[in-house]
Amino acid sequence: MRRLFLGLFFFFIAALAFWAYPLLGPAVRQGALPSREGLKAPLTLVVYGSSPEYAGYHKRAPERFRGLADTILLVRLDPQANRVVVLSVPRDVWVDLPGFGWHKVNAASPLGGPELVKEAVARITGVRPERYVVVSLEALRALVDALGGVRVCVDKPMRYVDTAAGLRIDLKPGCQLLKGEEAEGYLRFRKDALGDIGRIQRQQAFFHALKDQLLSPAGLLRLPRAVAAVEPYIQTDLTREERGAILGFAMKRPELVSLLLPGRFGGGGWEVDRGGLRSPLETYFGQGAPAGEVFLEGRLVALVYGPGQEALAERARERLRQLGLRVLLHPVDLPPSRTEVLENGPGLLARALGEALGVPYRVSGEAVLGADLTLRLNPDQPM
Repeated sequence: MRRLFLGLFFFFIAALAFWAYPLLGPAVRQGALPSREGLKAPLTLVVYGSSPEYAGYHKRAPERFRGLADTILLVRLDPQANRVVVLSVPRDVWVDLPGFGWHKVNAASPLGGPELVKEAVARITGVRPERYVVVSLEALRALVDALGGVRVCVDKPMRYVDTAAGLRIDLKPGCQLLKGEEAEGYLRFRKDALGDIGRIQRQQAFFHALKDQLLSPAGLLRLPRAVAAVEPYIQTDLTREERGAILGFAMKRPELVSLLLPGRFGGGGWEVDRGGLRSPLETYFGQGAPAGEVFLEGRLVALVYGPGQEALAERARERLRQLGLRVLLHPVDLPPSRTEVLENGPGLLARALGEALGVPYRVSGEAVLGADLTLRLNPDQPM
């Protein structure tokens, strides 16, 4: 019995060492291990993806992290609420860059690097990031492949070829496991009616799918290899202590809130809705007291449903009208993966409607543009 116990013990130690070994290199290079206490105060940072630069036709130049900012996220890590808030800033927002004049925000990276990106985001949102993290495009492929793929529901055919950039996208509708190159195509595709805004909404859906994958048993087993895979493709001004605190905070499995910068198409880009931005800043970025009581009556709800769900949608529309809501029918090619209420805002309206209908609710920029709320209908999850 004693030999059996010792054998199992050493097997466990060997398995643990094999699991953690890929973290050794990044831990030594970054000088950071997870902190038991985690973050003690909220931390705000800008995270953005650096598009590849090219030395010639279809030939990528060495990574300098100074390509156009392909994806721009204002992130707040809030240990008090155990929450991560991600505000997506569209690349086509115009901003007055000090020393360079008016440009779209994605130009801040090649013009002035991370510090200018921080300044640009501060001018757009009114929130000044304390730190930056810039991620090479290669990190996405490496992360997804290290995790064994990420399951995503592709809502429409996606086909696009850019020979010069080496980008080939060919995705069919349906829920499927995307590998690294396919995930890159899914996240970079913007050749549809919504352009960059549709791309951001797909990115936010991907964030939630990625979170579920990371926290799954299989994802946790692959986590060390995933960290080691992406580490060479990241540049940041986070201190060693902050990196360790963030790793400790992540181990507490914080809630994820994703938002799209409120606005509308216009002026050759995305025009920020300052009034619509105020409430999310108050609620999630410490910019004042959040709103109190909310009223559903008179609000516009986009009702999202798939083919053959017309009868289900009609019953849902009648129930929403009984609650005093206005309804916009929004049929889509692929049925939603779940029944849920979405709000791109503080979340108070989504909670009120979700509780009234008895369905889950979520704060997400995936909500239909122009509506106060979005109700997605899945026939297998009735209200």
